[in-house]
Amino acid sequence: MSTNSNRYSRRRFLTLAGATAAAGLAAACGGAATPAAAPAATQAPQSTQAGAATQAVAATSAPTTAPSTGKSVTLKYVYTNFVGVPTDQKLVADALNKITQDRINAKMDLQNLEYGSFNDKVQLMSAGGEQYDLVYTANWVNDYYKNVNNGQFVALDDLIPNLAPGLWKSMPTATWGAAKVQGKLYAGINQQEFPKIGGFIVKKSIADKYKLDVNTINKWEDLEPYLEQVKNGEKITPFVSSTGFLQQEICGYGDVDDAMGWIWVKPDDKSATLVNQFNAPRFQQLWDVERSWWNKGYFPKEDPKLDQEADLLKANKAVFQWQPVIKPKFESEYVARTGWDLYQRALAPGILTTAGITATLTGVSRTTVSKEACAKWLELVNTDKPTYNLLCLGIEGKHWNWVDKANEVIQQVQNSGYNPTTDWMFGNQFNAYYRDPKSVGAWPAGKQINDSATPMPTLGFVMNRDPVKNEIASVSSVYTGYVPTGPQGIPASDLSKATSAMDAAGNKKIMDEMAKQIAAWMKTK
Repeated sequence: MSTNSNRYSRRRFLTLAGATAAAGLAAACGGAATPAAAPAATQAPQSTQAGAATQAVAATSAPTTAPSTGKSVTLKYVYTNFVGVPTDQKLVADALNKITQDRINAKMDLQNLEYGSFNDKVQLMSAGGEQYDLVYTANWVNDYYKNVNNGQFVALDDLIPNLAPGLWKSMPTATWGAAKVQGKLYAGINQQEFPKIGGFIVKKSIADKYKLDVNTINKWEDLEPYLEQVKNGEKITPFVSSTGFLQQEICGYGDVDDAMGWIWVKPDDKSATLVNQFNAPRFQQLWDVERSWWNKGYFPKEDPKLDQEADLLKANKAVFQWQPVIKPKFESEYVARTGWDLYQRALAPGILTTAGITATLTGVSRTTVSKEACAKWLELVNTDKPTYNLLCLGIEGKHWNWVDKANEVIQQVQNSGYNPTTDWMFGNQFNAYYRDPKSVGAWPAGKQINDSATPMPTLGFVMNRDPVKNEIASVSSVYTGYVPTGPQGIPASDLSKATSAMDAAGNKKIMDEMAKQIAAWMKTK
């Protein structure tokens, strides 16, 4: 996650990079088609998933790595970036290797690939049996499950607890379980704030003017009296966009599979009863609320494009904006984006989903020169702050300087030659130095959110989509035909049309197959 406007969150980058081609799925709680949209909820269905036991055999029978010899090794670390390869990457790599040579008897060969070619290049490397050691993988790029299914990754169940004990102990067992496939762990988890706790931001001067105490807003309906006052008093449309209003977490649900974001489960339902989002009572209620607000002029008649929202907020054309992830003490991030002081308010509970956890991982390739050295690297980069921040920020005095060392606040040097903007890709983001004094304390708060979030009853479940891959494609097409229309198109009383059309396209078969697989999976837990 980012701490200022010059850095990108994983979700924001996906939007800017065009990776949310299926973002229409997101507008009704199946994920967020917003500037910081969760990519996992909009990824196109994979034809093969590693949820099937027969498919997982390939992973467990992958070629083993050579045993550790005790000699120094060079680990090829493959990852991607937002801004092109930094000009000072070699300087940083040299500084990093002074640490790693001493601490883990290894050097790091940093293979920083352009995002546009990253996926294809890594797949070619893997298919050709090319030697590399560590690689960025996720449920949205360099597909984790596909890699596992193809036998590309080494199982880390013994390696991480024994050689990376600090990393292992930094997250609850349930969190680690979410990244397992058929009971095996094939990647280290890069910890960030996992739950999508959606809510809104509002311009501080407007909130104060109309005596809006955001701490008293516990659901969308609580805002309505203030929206009417703002609309009439300021002669503006209060919300910059209606996008994201129906986020699944705000509706009290989580999804089960990122390719079928319309299938929901209540986080406290141990039986994991599947619900089509259009049939969820709270979704229907909020659909009508949003329809009412659209008719009353609280939302624009036509939502602006994602890259236009910030300009509209800066121009005071709107003073409210939905946010998919409200993060403690991160108001400064939005201040830089909007140009005004603001308040933020979360309206969703913390729900721990598989997709939220598998959105950023580091895998160990079956072609690695030393899986032990890779595990030691994962320990170092996830537990040693100077090492992690060197990779994230560059060299102290050249690429960044201390502002408040006691509170770990830094300032980056402008145009310094190193600013990859991908902290969440390298390791535990809660070890990052703060880029804004107002954000001090955000990381412990984020850690608390992770540890206290309610785990989904399906946490760790990965569906084998093959039996219903044709139906998924058909239903997705029907679904996206309804979602972009939004509440301004049809009232909640007509949502049965959507469910009927989806059922006709095969949704019942999908949900029956998912329920069957969940039941079988639960017996193995």
